[in-house]
Amino acid sequence: MSSSFSAKVNTLVFTDLDGTLLNHDDYSYQAALPAIERLREQNIPLILVSSKTRAEMAELCSELNITDPYVCENGSLIVMPDAWVKTMGLDTDGFTFSDGAWQFVQGADRQHITALLTDLKSRFEFTGFADMSVNQVIDCTGLSEQGAAQAKQRFATEPMLWHDSSAALDEFAQQLSMHDLRVVKGGRFYHVMAYCDKSDAVRYLLDTYESHYGAKVKSIALGDSPNDLVMLKEVDQAVVMPHKDGTYMHDNELLGEIRAPQEGASGWRAGVEAALQKLRNGEDA
Repeated sequence: MSSSFSAKVNTLVFTDLDGTLLNHDDYSYQAALPAIERLREQNIPLILVSSKTRAEMAELCSELNITDPYVCENGSLIVMPDAWVKTMGLDTDGFTFSDGAWQFVQGADRQHITALLTDLKSRFEFTGFADMSVNQVIDCTGLSEQGAAQAKQRFATEPMLWHDSSAALDEFAQQLSMHDLRVVKGGRFYHVMAYCDKSDAVRYLLDTYESHYGAKVKSIALGDSPNDLVMLKEVDQAVVMPHKDGTYMHDNELLGEIRAPQEGASGWRAGVEAALQKLRNGEDA
């Protein structure tokens, strides 16, 4: 999905991936393609925001022909295509460049995180991605061998499986906080990361678009997990995706959200269409 940089952007769509744009079990996005095409026709950038790595997300962006920025590792890493950076007139000081795109790390260095986790292994029971082989990642995620290898290529976060008690998790979180780190629950894993999140990346990109165009840009976000809440609260219209069991994440501070009818790509399509319609109705009111 290639945005026309010459035309003004009035709306942005931010989306989580697993269980949201992608089906939970088979990772398919096929049912979402009609809505993705509609966004393309209306010059609405589709910005992927996920716990996935740059390697994983770059491949998905290529498949979907997305040339807009994308956000990796729960907001800790923003990847911006070179053409987009030049169009927006961004200062690249502090960015690094590779494979045709600039990236900006908001979070902690992964080596710092894994070194601390190694120290904590004697006190808590967990398994991090750094401890897993590619085959073990495949077993946990259902990813292909290539996908699992890409999932292990991280810059600023560490996913892990928690095998200990809830009380131990609280103590674990306290230990992390002493090192300016935290643990966030995702759809499949807990993620150890710095005190940045998806909302920081969403706000940065919204500010960049609004600064470039000199006008308010409306925003939609879709997600299903606790680590999506901050992103959903940051935008004009939130779409909450159901879990596999049909239940929905709830937060008293999340107001006016749309509830997608089912999880994954088909629910995503319905959620995007409903959100666009609701924003349009607001304009017409």
